[in-house]
Amino acid sequence: MSRLRLCLASLLLVGACHAGTTTSTFTHTVRAVPPAHPQIELDRAALRAKLAERRAVVVERFVAYRDLGVYPIEHTLGPGAQHVWIDDAGHLCAVATLIAHDWDRAAVVRAGAKDRQMRMADVTSGPLADWMLTSGLTRAEIVAIQAPTIGDGGGIIDDGFIDPRGMEVVRLQAMYLDVERQLRGLWDESLDLATDALIARSPDLARALLAGRPAGPGSFAKPAST
Repeated sequence: MSRLRLCLASLLLVGACHAGTTTSTFTHTVRAVPPAHPQIELDRAALRAKLAERRAVVVERFVAYRDLGVYPIEHTLGPGAQHVWIDDAGHLCAVATLIAHDWDRAAVVRAGAKDRQMRMADVTSGPLADWMLTSGLTRAEIVAIQAPTIGDGGGIIDDGFIDPRGMEVVRLQAMYLDVERQLRGLWDESLDLATDALIARSPDLARALLAGRPAGPGSFAKPAST
């Protein structure tokens, strides 16, 4: 094939790639993943398959949480929407509930003991960050799942007709429904991003997952009895 034809073929291929680009509500930050060191080479296909299993389980748990409609709604929240890891009634947020399935409820409560308005968007290290990396979801998806809530106005019912807490449940369920659609619509793309993120951030964590050991609670585990 002539050099001219090769150039034309390359241009057509680039154009086709750009034409197939999709957009979403999730804001994915895509960074170039450096080549793996020969001593820490991983089977990417096997890791992606393991993360696909994790993703399927986590998404189904999220759907079950959404359908149950029992969300943390704090009486004392100020104006605007805020994150609530666990409310006064003991209701966990969506992400805390998903993590509790893998750890246990007590460990998740301990994780949020110092900050009941903890945001996963701010977590960059430790057991919670490890859980994110081994969940099969991207960081952007997890942030979207942890939707902030609006206070119920102290539980006041306006003239006996409007229940602010009930209205907030309806609002969150609608939001969660949209998040689920995006989770399923971006399935393959997100799996690729999650796989590359895990390999880049923690090859040891990736190996543990391949061996059937997802990220545990670490320092949030039940203290040893004395």
